[in-house]
Amino acid sequence: MIVATAEQHISISNQFLEQSEDEFRKGDLLQASEKAWGAVSHYVNAIARQRGWPLGSHRHLIDNAREVFTRDPDNAPHHRRLLRSIEALHANFYQAFLDEESAGEGIEDAKELIEALKALNPQV
Repeated sequence: MIVATAEQHISISNQFLEQSEDEFRKGDLLQASEKAWGAVSHYVNAIARQRGWPLGSHRHLIDNAREVFTRDPDNAPHHRRLLRSIEALHANFYQAFLDEESAGEGIEDAKELIEALKALNPQV
């Protein structure tokens, strides 16, 4: 079994975020949504891999993100809201329910959350 390193997760996160923006510009909201979700997921997995936290399930991903948010209790509610927005992007890939404006806002939320994760984990 091949396991991605924290550095590989960061690289994939960066790649997916760029692809999300490209797909959005092309009008492919489904791919744009899933790539933005993937960018955040891989960034959280990089942190988890570095800290030795469990990963591999959606539940682990959400729990790990929330654990990171506890480092900034004043902004944790906002970060949790961003994460819920980004989860909607993931669901959109399967259900195609977001309009262009909502998908675009979700992608912006993904970028904001990744920046917050970077600030909370400068060693990653």
